Amino acid sequence: MGDCLRPFVPAYHGVTSRGDELYVKMEDLLSGLEAPVIMDCKMGVRTYLEDELTKARLKPSLRSDLYQKMLKVDPAAPSAEEHAQGGVTKPRYMQWRETMSSTATLGFRIEGITMDSGKILKDFKKTRTKEQIIEALLAFTKRDTAVLEGNREDGYLIGLAQLRRAVRETLERASQPEPEPESQKLSRTVQETLQRATPEPTPETGPQGPDPHTKEP
Repeated sequence: MGDCLRPFVPAYHGVTSRGDELYVKMEDLLSGLEAPVIMDCKMGVRTYLEDELTKARLKPSLRSDLYQKMLKVDPAAPSAEEHAQGGVTKPRYMQWRETMSSTATLGFRIEGITMDSGKILKDFKKTRTKEQIIEALLAFTKRDTAVLEGNREDGYLIGLAQLRRAVRETLERASQPEPEPESQKLSRTVQETLQRATPEPTPETGPQGPDPHTKEP
């Protein structure tokens, strides 16, 4: 029995080495496509490994680079103590980063979009609500339009379900007819009012008044 997702999942071709490094070899799904439009989504309710967090907690150290990244996204995010120290620990930064996006609430987040023109959009660090996700997906489908902790399987499935719902709502909205302009609506209302105010012609009166050939009783 075939898998309906097979055409959309890259094939696995094993592990290859380059020097002392090992790499996973996978199929390039974009091969043969011209000017593809690509959206990069990170799945899961947590996007860092548990052991990564454990190691960072065993040897906590202040990171000025992570503090600067936090400041760039939200200057009010660091505490007064972190502002004074000029740094944050890696566990603190990783947990904060998850709450800023839709990772913690929807189980996935948008990392970036490459439009058919080659333009790359990356300003999704604060895209966290379902409405914001739908707006990004609408822009993604319209093409080249400006876009006004985790390895657990259950977290991945939560993100996949939320992504499916967001895509479904996007398609429903995109298929809805455009609202009628106010000028056309007003013109139609006036025409309907005039039609109701004009009496219907009768066989005796006709459209121009009484029929001269009609005899009085």
